[in-house]
Amino acid sequence: AETQAGKSAIVSAHPLNVGGIGETGCLAANLLAAQADLIIGIGTRYTDFTTSSKSLFQHPEVEFLNLNISPCDALKLDGVQVLADARAALQALGEILGQQGYRSDWGDAPELARAQLDAEVDRVYQVDYQQPDFAPEITDHLDPAVLREFIELTGSCLTQSQVLGVLNHSLADDAVIVAAAGSLPGDLQRAWRSKGVNTYHLEYGYSCMGYEVNAALGVKLAEPGREVYALVGDGSYMMLHSELPTSIQERRKINVVLFDNMTFGCINNLQMGNGMDSFGTEFRYRNAQTGKLDGGFVPVDFAMSAAAYGCKTYKVSTLEQLHMALADARLQTVSTLIDIKVLPKTMIHSYLTWWRVGVAQVSTSPRTDAAAQKLNLALSKARQY
Repeated sequence: AETQAGKSAIVSAHPLNVGGIGETGCLAANLLAAQADLIIGIGTRYTDFTTSSKSLFQHPEVEFLNLNISPCDALKLDGVQVLADARAALQALGEILGQQGYRSDWGDAPELARAQLDAEVDRVYQVDYQQPDFAPEITDHLDPAVLREFIELTGSCLTQSQVLGVLNHSLADDAVIVAAAGSLPGDLQRAWRSKGVNTYHLEYGYSCMGYEVNAALGVKLAEPGREVYALVGDGSYMMLHSELPTSIQERRKINVVLFDNMTFGCINNLQMGNGMDSFGTEFRYRNAQTGKLDGGFVPVDFAMSAAAYGCKTYKVSTLEQLHMALADARLQTVSTLIDIKVLPKTMIHSYLTWWRVGVAQVSTSPRTDAAAQKLNLALSKARQY
């Protein structure tokens, strides 16, 4: 199983790679993690997302073996601590287990879990608004009028997971993707198939909005012979993209793939999934009648913004335009930006996990009370330390 930091250390096609783990993880890894009686943590910090707020590992006798050079991380979850280089420790453990003739009791469970994962990734990559059975992956309190409003304003009915599928299929095997904040890191850890080693660069320790474009330039400086793609939401792009003009200045081409759903979609989901209404997470005009930010969507031409810096830009609202933009961007020698309008709430949902988020314990809202009860029930199933 992979954390965000470890993804692409091993290609996704490896038969023993069961994908991303934790709150932003995939179906296969989380399914197996709940059954495992031994967790070997290799260099991991066991963050809140990785452990699903210490609730993911549900075997009643589960134990942890932690290989780490950091004592403060090796002692987590009351694990057996091995302070060592990861490669050296694994080689030593492999030799000892080989001498003892150890065999795992998993049987064909990993293979079956991988098959489920592959089928699920294929499904989400083909989610199409124009199909009669379309349903958004995120359904909490979605007003269908929002989708109609978005389509009327942008002319796009592309879904986020559908666009990711095209990218995953189209990008070169050695291309590097960079992401950091919003719903994209979750989608990528759950579904992105890494076709080459060291092709996946994510900052998700702090969900650092604005890291994406700047880090893409750093990757390009380190790997000048590879195509680098910053996958970024509209919110993160507006927060910070100061190294995009630097890439023009230094003649170091990067590609910015911008997913514009006119929302801070991840936080919107977090609010509405925990007993709240949307609060300031949709990019809307202030309504003169209500005094609130509940007017119409504010459209932004991000392609025009990047063109002002000297980038080659593309506007995408159809799959055909997306394929053409990706093909042409590969031929460019200057930085590019692909402005893709994607429907809200069409990111990928979580799998078999829970994440601890503070919820008001005293409230007059039935929805908030229900969220608090759900929180307390989940806490009763989580490890205490």
